[in-house]
Amino acid sequence: MTSTSTRWRAFAVLQALVLTGGLLAGCAPTPVEEAAAGERLDTNTGTTLTLMPKPVEFILDRTGGPKTDPFAYLAPFETNRMGSHEMFLWVSAPQVTGTLGVPQVFCGEQLIPLEPANIGLSAMGLSASPYKLPAPWSVQWYFKLSGEVLDCFAGASQMRIVTQAAGDEEPQRFNAEGPALSGLGEFAKRVRT
Repeated sequence: MTSTSTRWRAFAVLQALVLTGGLLAGCAPTPVEEAAAGERLDTNTGTTLTLMPKPVEFILDRTGGPKTDPFAYLAPFETNRMGSHEMFLWVSAPQVTGTLGVPQVFCGEQLIPLEPANIGLSAMGLSASPYKLPAPWSVQWYFKLSGEVLDCFAGASQMRIVTQAAGDEEPQRFNAEGPALSGLGEFAKRVRT
């Protein structure tokens, strides 16, 4: 009888260990871990990222019907690899009717000259996109970001993203104004300090 109760006790302990291991595995860190407000560590590459809490949401200026996604997004981020800092701009827009060309970004009425970051995520020191893709039909681009452009974004009262699919006659214009842009100023202050 003692041997049976010892076996049951051992079995119960083993089950508890398996359950605990399963629960802990569910809490395993993702490649990009949150380290502090606005900063995350990509544990696969050792790169520290400074991010906005959430990307700026732009709204389509006209309705395009029930199958049209009315949102585009923009967010800067900074990478820090062993003290080497670089700034990038992430832009995402819906790709519903056809392949989109490179978007145009306006700060106020000024067209911003965007230089594509023609390097992969790994060359930026990342193992995953810094921001979550908004929808499966969205496309994303990465651009190099200068301090001057970030300053323009930080002081802007309105911004616009313009996309156009190959073969479409009319481009799609997504707008953001006022309070929707406040996160850009906060991000600029964070990377300047």
